[in-house]
Amino acid sequence: MKIVLVGDTVLAREPAARPDRPALAGDVVIANLEAPLVDTDHPTEKEMTLRLPTWTAQPLRDLGLDVVSLATNHALDHGPEGLLSTLAALDGAGIRHAGGGSTLAEADAATVVGTTSGERLAVLSFSSTLPPGANATATRPGVAPLRVDQSFALDGTLLHEQPGTPPFVRSAAQEADVRRVEQRVRAARTEADRVVVCLHWGVPFAYLPPNQGPLAQYQQDLGRRLVDAGADVVAGTHPHCLHPVERWNDGLILYSLGNFLFHTGEVQQPDTFFGLPYRASRLFEGTPWFDSAVFEVDLPAAGAPGLRITPITLDAAGEPHLADPQAARRIRALVEESSRELDPSVRVDGDGFVHFGAPKGAATQLSPTPVDAPRCAS
Repeated sequence: MKIVLVGDTVLAREPAARPDRPALAGDVVIANLEAPLVDTDHPTEKEMTLRLPTWTAQPLRDLGLDVVSLATNHALDHGPEGLLSTLAALDGAGIRHAGGGSTLAEADAATVVGTTSGERLAVLSFSSTLPPGANATATRPGVAPLRVDQSFALDGTLLHEQPGTPPFVRSAAQEADVRRVEQRVRAARTEADRVVVCLHWGVPFAYLPPNQGPLAQYQQDLGRRLVDAGADVVAGTHPHCLHPVERWNDGLILYSLGNFLFHTGEVQQPDTFFGLPYRASRLFEGTPWFDSAVFEVDLPAAGAPGLRITPITLDAAGEPHLADPQAARRIRALVEESSRELDPSVRVDGDGFVHFGAPKGAATQLSPTPVDAPRCAS
């Protein structure tokens, strides 16, 4: 089975027809839908909101998307009505979806897709990035949550010597949510031959102090636990740039797929919002936002999956095209160098194939290693 995964997708108009647009060819193509499809404009109170007209569901299908993940921090930018509108628009276009629903049970459920070879793939979607009220409950529409506890560590001596240093953020996924999600993964494994977990997590580079590395502290342990529960692939989104890849046991953790197609003109900032000066506008500037990749995962009948990345760059309009040779080398190097902070054996060859050393996993009794890799390339 060949799975193609791409990152954050915001399509607001018909994309330009260009010969170097990356082809999405696989048994199942999965993308992260980063915005609700809704024709009414009722933004919620948050730093940035997104909205796409419902007619854009069909162009998404025309791109080749089979499944989209919905559990994101933007899914309820226009309230529960916006999420329900999204579900209806996707159903009308024949796009499968996971991660959002009228209840928690619906949001948690896997969508199972059959392939032409007769194999079945289960796709689940969860979000660790949760604006207030975005998580589904037994009686409220929303997205499937995987919540994270946070605390802040301060060194008084260091603060006197280095005033202005930000505190270190300690984070761990809430155990009750992890166990719930592990159960959903195990259940999906009984329904399908392979399981992909889409996970909206991590920290966008504009908000991340460089000295805290590209990954939040909770991510590596959580990703490994989901693989151990039965996920063949954990596919991360939200940081809007490429992050490391890791093989754990016979599974893959793709910490961030970056952006795929992003029409940034749809970003709105409500007049009533008063936020801290994090300079979020830096998200849309420089290399990290525009350098990305298409991830192709080959899942053999037995053994570890294979991974190939096809470098892409987004143009000024936010649309993807195959990277030129210089950009392709830069993108492959970024993935290799950041991944080697987790596993020094990782290599990405000139064709984009990712080579791992001996599998790591529970049998090796390795404890999660702290991550202090450079953040996205600049």
